[in-house]
Amino acid sequence: MQEERLRYLLGLHLHGRTSAAEAEELNALLQDESKAALFIPILSEMMAASPAAADYDAGCWESVRQRILEADAGVQLAPQRRTWWKWAAAAVVAGILATGAWQYTHREKLPAAAVSMEGRYKNDVPPGGNRASLMLANGDVIDLDAAADGKLAQQGTTRISKLQDGQVAYNEDEDATVAAWNTLTTPRGGQFRLTLPDGTQVWLNAASSLRFPTAFVGKERIVELTGEAYFEVAKDAGKPFIVKAAGGMDVQVLGTHFNVAAYEEEPSSTVTLLEGAVTVNRQQLEPGQQAIRQNGHIRIRPADTEQAVAWKNGYFSFNDADITTVMKELERWYDIKVQYDTDASKLRFGGGIQRSLPLSSVLKILEKYQVKFRIDGRVITVIP
Repeated sequence: MQEERLRYLLGLHLHGRTSAAEAEELNALLQDESKAALFIPILSEMMAASPAAADYDAGCWESVRQRILEADAGVQLAPQRRTWWKWAAAAVVAGILATGAWQYTHREKLPAAAVSMEGRYKNDVPPGGNRASLMLANGDVIDLDAAADGKLAQQGTTRISKLQDGQVAYNEDEDATVAAWNTLTTPRGGQFRLTLPDGTQVWLNAASSLRFPTAFVGKERIVELTGEAYFEVAKDAGKPFIVKAAGGMDVQVLGTHFNVAAYEEEPSSTVTLLEGAVTVNRQQLEPGQQAIRQNGHIRIRPADTEQAVAWKNGYFSFNDADITTVMKELERWYDIKVQYDTDASKLRFGGGIQRSLPLSSVLKILEKYQVKFRIDGRVITVIP
């Protein structure tokens, strides 16, 4: 019932026919983040099923996009919810616009799938979750999924605990003079949150690894990262925090919020600064900037900060991404393997999708972009 009501209100809104009362009701629904799982698929479906799928009218769809963005400007939401509404609406609309533009330019009809959707989606894959393992200095490995809340281990003067919200925290019982090194590793299909001994908060994305000391002794706080992590570094003017990331990137900060993406299998690594100041291989970044390292060189460019940390906030975010980029993210989060039975390299994807959705729901949204999939266990095939 609520899904149909949201669909009805969105339909009125997209055509500029909402009354004041209906606009207020729609805004109330969109402020409820539990409705996010309904909003993006419904809007994608409505716009993909519209005339844009056959005869793209740039003026029409630009006016739709503007109405959504203008509506956001007039809605006073709490900061995090206001950001979600603007980002999600704009991203989905921009993505559907991009698809319509591609279809209009090429005028090519891709062949229909030989197998029905029911046949192609015989099984499903659940989304990833809080999964990780912790290797202690002596080589012991703790499965954090199975570990009970409370004290996990003692490393020197540092107590390691699993908290009720699922994260792991390191607390020094007294000033340490010697540190041991631990490693937190997330599998494909896992993510985890960690509080370091100095109070720094770290969110680790799927298929990532963070090596860190049980106490920060000496004049620097050094950690080593492979994969992707978001850091909120505790301020300590006398002891800089340094992230040594895969791919030869060294990030130095005193206290700030930033995201590092440095997967070994990727051709480039990025550091995106949200707050404070950092240096990347001695080059200064300002908030809203991103350092990208590719082919041994680093360049600084403006950043889409919301897109950079979308994974931490529970979303996939794509902006004119090719299918390989999209599927690599799905591979890591759903622990799947992707293979291709067709060339879909010309397609570009844009928009936001919740990471809490089962894989079949994500693939059905992506199929609005004139590509189809088949699920066979944990192997996903891109098909004609």
